[in-house]
Amino acid sequence: MIEEFEIQNLIARYINGHCSESEIIELLGWTDSSTKNRQEYLQIKDLWDIASHKDPKSVQKLIFFYKNQLEKSRKARIRLINSVAAVAAVFIVGFVGSILFPFKSAETIQNVNVFSVPLGSRSKLVLFDGTEVNLNSGSTLTYANEFVSGVRQVSLTGEGFFKVKSDIEHPFIVKTADFEVKATGTQFNVCTYQNDAFSTTTLAEGEVYLSIKNSKQEFKILPGEKFRLNRSQNTFSQSITDVESELAWKEGEFIFRNIPFPELVQRLERWYDVKLLWSGKKLESFSYTGRFKNQETVWQVLDALKLTTPINYTKTTFREFKINYKSNN
Repeated sequence: MIEEFEIQNLIARYINGHCSESEIIELLGWTDSSTKNRQEYLQIKDLWDIASHKDPKSVQKLIFFYKNQLEKSRKARIRLINSVAAVAAVFIVGFVGSILFPFKSAETIQNVNVFSVPLGSRSKLVLFDGTEVNLNSGSTLTYANEFVSGVRQVSLTGEGFFKVKSDIEHPFIVKTADFEVKATGTQFNVCTYQNDAFSTTTLAEGEVYLSIKNSKQEFKILPGEKFRLNRSQNTFSQSITDVESELAWKEGEFIFRNIPFPELVQRLERWYDVKLLWSGKKLESFSYTGRFKNQETVWQVLDALKLTTPINYTKTTFREFKINYKSNN
């Protein structure tokens, strides 16, 4: 059993990118062993958001939290630091830490690998054929231990960017709940979250062929094009798109142009591993244009939205915020 002070020091090293591979495995095992452990990690992550917000009252709450931690356990070795900058150096949880060593989960079942990336993280892996895959927050990739008989096939839920190793004789296939994408050697993005209204494929270079599930139609996608499938209406479109915006997530950026409010909320929830509560037709009618990097906390993003649109927000519970429409009256 890991002592409390040991796990706290381990989390601090993990956050700063100082953990060895064996220590990362140890920490992942600890977080996966109970909901309480997972929440402790998320609580530190939440507190970092508060510290980064640089609100004096919030900082005092942060200090009070660690003061209580010290009083609860004599063995605790975390030094109480009355400085936002110093706290940030130790507890820089946010998205940056998650990118360095994401809380991923990988398991093998009957020669099949299931690689999952939880909310608030991103990850990258290289498959047996040399194909590189970037996975976005809340995504799962399923693939065989080895590609038998030259069949290169994976299944995806969530979002992934594929840099396919060239092999003309053995096409690379990405299966989703809505369609299949076939390539021989190219770079493309697939976004297919279960709770999204649309599934999309965007091509960066080369060419891919897309076939919709339960349909004999096949579509050729060219560089700079985006294929967009409306799930509920079973309609689709194929058009030129802004590839930079579509692929910015893998570089730790969030670029959106005229994005509807409901879709913005979904993306922010996945990106920051938070819950954003809202309702009302007025909010639903808004669209947003903006650009954020992973250094921004959810507090900073919500503050930016307050400056550009008539909204207010309040923190309700653990990692949960409520967004309200702010009337001009």
